[in-house]
Amino acid sequence: MRQAIRNRLTYANVMATLAVFIALGGSSYAALRIGSKEIRNNSVRSKDVRNRSLTGSDVAKNRLGGGAIKESTLGPVPSAGNADRVGGRTAEELRVKCPAGTVPGGGVCIEENPSPPLPYGIADNQCIIRGRSLPTYGNLRARVASGQFPLAPGGEFTSNVYEGGGNLRVVILSDPSGSAVFQDALTPAARSYRCIAPLTE
Repeated sequence: MRQAIRNRLTYANVMATLAVFIALGGSSYAALRIGSKEIRNNSVRSKDVRNRSLTGSDVAKNRLGGGAIKESTLGPVPSAGNADRVGGRTAEELRVKCPAGTVPGGGVCIEENPSPPLPYGIADNQCIIRGRSLPTYGNLRARVASGQFPLAPGGEFTSNVYEGGGNLRVVILSDPSGSAVFQDALTPAARSYRCIAPLTE
């Protein structure tokens, strides 16, 4: 048996065996020693990086821009507070203009101060003459509830009118909490009112 092994231990066999060991050992060494210089630029792909393995410390500060980040997935900054408003106004309200003496709210410009009490028909006509109209109950209530302006004593007329008992009845915002009273549109009882105008760009 030993003689048979000796007969096969030729120079070529020994060198081939050594070459295999060197090759194996060399590749192992290389696997442990591969660095930035050994990697060709732009050769590492996404699938070569373990999912969720990169952290903020792997990226230089301020190097990721909008092109690399899907900005629609970003939420509001917690410490920003009320960042979507400036001086209490939304971006939409800041982009539009309102006539003097009015403020934006609910998609319209509403007069800051109420006009003196008048019967409903006359009050409605006064707004029309000025190219305006009475506010809806919802709009007026929202502006008063937000503290944008105080409600006039005794309540204010709104543009909401409905038929009840065979007569047209107008809805009046009677107090800041949102309570409403209903008055016959033809009744001469007077109430304060304020008009609204359209927003302008």
